[in-house]
Amino acid sequence: MANVPPQLKPVKAFMMRAAELDQDTSRPESRLVAYYTRQYAAELSMALRGSDSSPEVMGFLLGLVEALEAEKKSMPEFTPEEGKMIMEKYVMGIFDVADEEDRSGAATKITAKRFYAASTFIDAMKQFGELDDALAQKQKYAKFKAADIIKAIKEGRRPTPGNPMAEEENVQVFG
Repeated sequence: MANVPPQLKPVKAFMMRAAELDQDTSRPESRLVAYYTRQYAAELSMALRGSDSSPEVMGFLLGLVEALEAEKKSMPEFTPEEGKMIMEKYVMGIFDVADEEDRSGAATKITAKRFYAASTFIDAMKQFGELDDALAQKQKYAKFKAADIIKAIKEGRRPTPGNPMAEEENVQVFG
């Protein structure tokens, strides 16, 4: 896949996550999640491009759409509801692994990357409609934890396990 043009920078994270999933042959659903992530990247690209019809943007978008069409032909058919269920299960698996690592006090840069990936995949799920409140909260939490863990590592301190705001606000958080 061609490089993402600077005008479409927000799409880059989705393309990177999809490329990572292309390397995962251990889980059959990785291929479907990669496809839907690229599909969301295409939708986002079309929205971001506005009236930009530069060769760079149009070449990227055309290449992406052609790749999606070719990929779709070689995949089993799923209804959007089935695709959403498979994707949500996959995303929650990533989120749960990161959350468990974090809550056990064993958060690392890899944990932060998992939280960030979960957040990106949850974003891609917007193609199926508005996120439900629980999923939206998990996305917000995942973004926060990814940033918090990286900040702690850069500062040379141990990341704070769990949600540091939970005790102050006396709220129940995922887990």
